[in-house]
This record gives sequence, C-alpha cells and structure tokens, in this order.
Amino acid sequence: MKSLILLSLLAFLSFTATPLSAADEEGLNAEYFNIGSAIEDFPALADNKKPFVQRIDKNISFDSTQEAFPGTTLIDFFYVRWTGKIKIPKDGKYSFFLESDDGSRLFIDAKPVVDNGGLHAMEEKSGDVELKAGQHDIKVEFFENEADAGCKLSWQGPDLAKQIVPARVLSPAKAAAQTKVEEEKPSTGSEPGLAAEYFDMGNALEDFPSIAADKKPAIKRVDKNIQFQSTQEEFPGTKLVDHFYVRWTGKIKVPKEGKYTFYLESDDGSRMSIDGKQVVENGGLHAMEEKSGDIQLKAGNHEIKVEFFENDVDAGCKLSWEGPNLAKEIVPAAVLFH
Repeated sequence: MKSLILLSLLAFLSFTATPLSAADEEGLNAEYFNIGSAIEDFPALADNKKPFVQRIDKNISFDSTQEAFPGTTLIDFFYVRWTGKIKIPKDGKYSFFLESDDGSRLFIDAKPVVDNGGLHAMEEKSGDVELKAGQHDIKVEFFENEADAGCKLSWQGPDLAKQIVPARVLSPAKAAAQTKVEEEKPSTGSEPGLAAEYFDMGNALEDFPSIAADKKPAIKRVDKNIQFQSTQEEFPGTKLVDHFYVRWTGKIKVPKEGKYTFYLESDDGSRMSIDGKQVVENGGLHAMEEKSGDIQLKAGNHEIKVEFFENDVDAGCKLSWEGPNLAKEIVPAAVLFH
C-alpha cells in the first residue's frame, strides 16, 4: 500500500513539474510598428511591413508615459497590434475595458467589442459580449501620435471583479512564441542607427536654433545613417519641407586607432561633434556644400552628434568618413548605435 501511494505521488509530481511548451506560453503576440510620422487613426499597414519590435507581452497594462514605451525605444508615432487567444472561464456576459492615449480597439472572434479610437488623453471605453467558456481569438490595436502614451485592457464577468486581463488566460500564436528571442532584439536600443529628433521650427532659420529643454520633436525615430539627397519635397519619411532642424545622437564604433576624416554635405547648415568636440562646421545658408574635419580616434565606441537645419527650398544632408584602410564612404549603419 505504501509503495502504491509513493508511486502515485511521484507520478503526480512528475506531471505537475512538466515545463510549458512554447505553444503554452502566457501572453499575447505583440507587434510594434514605427510609423515615423503623425498618426490620427489606426494605420493601414502594407502586408510586407516588418514590425520594429516583435515579442510576447504578458498582458496589456502600460501606464501613460512620455518616455520610451516600456521595453522599446518608441516614443511617438507608433502602432501596436496584440493577437492571440483568450480563455473564458465560464459562459456568460463579459465587459471589456480599454484605457488608452491615443486610440485603441478590441476584437474578439473578429467582432468589434470596444472602440476607443481618435486622438485623446488616457480615456476608458467599454463594451459587452456574451461568450462561451473556452478559447476565443483576441486582437487589440493601439496607436500613439505624440506626447503621452499608454494602454490597458481590463475585464469583468461572472464571479469576476474588474481587473487587468491576466496573463494566465492569454496565449500567443505558436509562431510568435518561437520568434520572440530573435525579434525582440530591437527593443534594447542596440539596433544600428542614430536617434533622430526632427523639430518643426515654423519660421525662417539662418543658423542652428536654440531648442528649449521642454520642446517636443515633431518626429522622433531611428535613422540608419545620414544619407539624404537634396530635395524640394518633404524630407524623407516626414512631412517637413522648410524651417526645420534635426539632431542625430548616439555612438559610432571606430574599427581601429588612427586619423579619421569626416565629411558633412548639406543644404542648409550642418555640424558634427565627437565626444563633445566639434569636428566639422558647415553652418550658414547655402546650397549642397561639403566641409570636412580630421580627428585622431582610439578604436571603440565614441559619442557622436550631428545637427542640421533647413531654411527653405532645397534640403539635404550626408555624413561620410574615411580612415585607416577605409576609403571615403557614407558612414554605415553597422557602426552607428543610439
């Protein structure tokens, strides 16, 4: 009898200690898209557009913030799509609540349940739905224009007080769980490129403007490199044409010790500094014009800042370099980090 009890106990412990498979992971598949310009409604995404960040979010409980959205480098002009399954504990009527800044909406089994769209501060909307016990498809969409950003999904139902929808009733698609580690890397801030802040100055510029500490950029994104041909149209990926200023910041990885020459070609003014020391000065109002500067650098990472302003008509900016065993070329994304 004692042997039978012991065997039963061992069998129970063996069952309960079985780890979750990827398909059993808790949370929802989260796809974060960097839109790069102002958003007033849920964007239509091309089928081949890749997410900036793809990961598993345990639940949707993000307090409003003006900083980077948790676990990402995204601040403004982005869109998130959460998808997966929700496990309903028992038959009955459920109320779902979406609180967000800016717009959000919820679908269950492809049917709209909550619509909280538009541009607004943190605001909560709700919707009711009759659901059978068991698994149901769920999709939540959220977009952020600028300033504050936040999103929370709550529910209440039979014998269930209002609360954030917990991770234990959420599960992602199997494919999303498998790609989590690979696709989540961009959220670390180590992806190639420089942090780019675009400021709409609104009136004529003759020199680099002084930017107030509390002034928000019209666009904040990551630019892989600084290679913008002169144009009279909107500056690539923005709605800015005239009277704007751009500040690129981050790190540059120098491959080997030696003398490096940096080149800035711009219309209108531009300048560059490394480790706080000015290397190239190409200020003033002018057509596309190139200036250069030399600097001795140790191998490794160095702070870099590039500034550019556009008064009117044509606008363009390019950053190139040359150095030991390095022919003149546009500074590549592979050596730039923000």
